[in-house]
Amino acid sequence: MLDVQERIDLLLESITHWLSKDNEYLQHAVDRTVQEGLFSFEDVKHRLLTLKDRLNREEIEKWAERSGLYEKKGRAQNVLCLHAGNLPLVGFQNALATLLSGARYTGKISRKDPYLLPTFLNEVKQTRGWSDMDVQWVHILEDLEGMQNDAILFAGSSQSVPEVRKEIERLQLSKQETRYLIRTAHFSIAWLDNEKAGTMEDFVEATFRYGGKGCRSVAIVVSPEKLDAIKCPLTDYIEQFWLKNPQHAKPKPVLKYNYAYNKAIERPQAWLDDFLIQEGGLNPDQDFTLYWIQGDEQTVAELADRYAGKVQSIYVSSDDKVIPGHEDQTELLANAQRPHIYWKPDGVDTMEWLLEE
Repeated sequence: MLDVQERIDLLLESITHWLSKDNEYLQHAVDRTVQEGLFSFEDVKHRLLTLKDRLNREEIEKWAERSGLYEKKGRAQNVLCLHAGNLPLVGFQNALATLLSGARYTGKISRKDPYLLPTFLNEVKQTRGWSDMDVQWVHILEDLEGMQNDAILFAGSSQSVPEVRKEIERLQLSKQETRYLIRTAHFSIAWLDNEKAGTMEDFVEATFRYGGKGCRSVAIVVSPEKLDAIKCPLTDYIEQFWLKNPQHAKPKPVLKYNYAYNKAIERPQAWLDDFLIQEGGLNPDQDFTLYWIQGDEQTVAELADRYAGKVQSIYVSSDDKVIPGHEDQTELLANAQRPHIYWKPDGVDTMEWLLEE
C-alpha cells in the first residue's frame, strides 16, 4: 500500500489532470450532463470551480492531520460508496476520503449523475500507484453481487435506509462485521442577523443554489425581522441570482396549493413561481420552500434541537457569531455552497471514521 504522503501527492496529480481545461473527457461529461437535463450548466460549473478552489495541498493535508491519517497510516479495507445523485458530484468527498485512507474503493454511481464522478475516478486509475482492484465502480449494483465490504457509505432517510440495507444483504455486499456510515441530514438553518449586501448575497446562494436541494442548503432562516419587512429587497437579490443561475428543477403542483392555502389563512409569504417563502408553518422536508422565522440566536438553537438529526449546519454571517450549544455545527454563511473538502456530513469526519479500528 502507498504511504500517506505518496497517496496525497498522487491524488493531487490526478486532480490537476482532472480539472485541467484540456481534459476533454470532463468537458464531454459536463456537456452530456447538461444536454440530458440532469443538472444546469451553471450548477455544474459552480461545483467544479468550488472543487478546483478547495482541492489543494493545504486543504488535503489539513484534512489528513485533523483525521489522524498521519498517525494511523490508513487501513487496507474494502469500502463501498453508494453515491447519491441529488447534486452534481455530491459523492466526491466520500470517494476522495476512501482513496486517501488507503482503502480499496468501490463505487455505485447514481443514474441521476452518471458521468461526472467517473471522469475523476478514471484519472486516478490511470495514475501510477493504483490498480484496477483499488479503484472500481459500476452503474448497476447487481454487478457487485457477492463482493463483500468492510465498510459501506451512503445517504438516506428513515424510509429508504431499510430498503437499501435489505438490497445490500440480498446481494451479499456486507458481512457480519461490516460497518455502515449512513447520512441522514436533510437541510441547514441560517441566522440572518443583518441586511448587508454581502450577507444577503451569501444567504440567497445558500438557499437557492441547486434549487435548494442538498443538506447544506438553507430550508429555515431565523431573522430579527418579519418576512414582510424584508421581502422586497430579498426578492431583488433572488432575481439577481436567478438571472445568472436559472433554477433547473421545477416544483410539483403541490407548491402552488401551499401558496393558495397560505393566502387563504393570511400567512405572510412570497410567491416566486418556482419557489415559496413563507413565515411559519414549518415542514422542512418540503422541496422548494424556505421557512422564515422571526427570532434570535436562542430561536436558532431551539430549532436545531427540535430537528436534531435532520440539520446539517447552522450558518452565521461572521466568525464572532455564536449559537449556544451548537458551536460544532456552526459555519460561515459564505461557505454554505463552497465547503472545505474536510467538512463533516452529519458532524462526522468521513476519513476519521474510515480509519477507526
